[in-house]
Amino acid sequence: MIERDYLLRQIHQLIAVLTQVLLRKREEMPDAAQAVLAEGLENALGRPLAALRTLSRAEMRALCTEGDVFNSAKAVVLADLLREDRAAEGRARALWLYEEALHSGAAVPLDVHARMDALRDDQGTRRW
Repeated sequence: MIERDYLLRQIHQLIAVLTQVLLRKREEMPDAAQAVLAEGLENALGRPLAALRTLSRAEMRALCTEGDVFNSAKAVVLADLLREDRAAEGRARALWLYEEALHSGAAVPLDVHARMDALRDDQGTRRW
């Protein structure tokens, strides 16, 4: 029960960070969006964005696993956040997380394939 509450709080925290990142982008404040992204991920996950960009696929999966259970909701919201990263490494990890969530058999957003396709098509250029 305590782990579930912690996980839900963490997911809500990540969603709040995503909201702030998207707001900064909408206001055409790309540097502020990146700062919010980096600070929010470190606060929520205890790891700097630069470190997240270097994790292996297995380590990214483990980041979204509690006990022996992969949490697709956490994976999707983390992928949504990493999708907003300027660095190609962050966006690559977003794609991995979407793939993991999809292959887990759990419920995923209806547009997950479009999100994945957009990341695959992304050649390192990012419009802010």
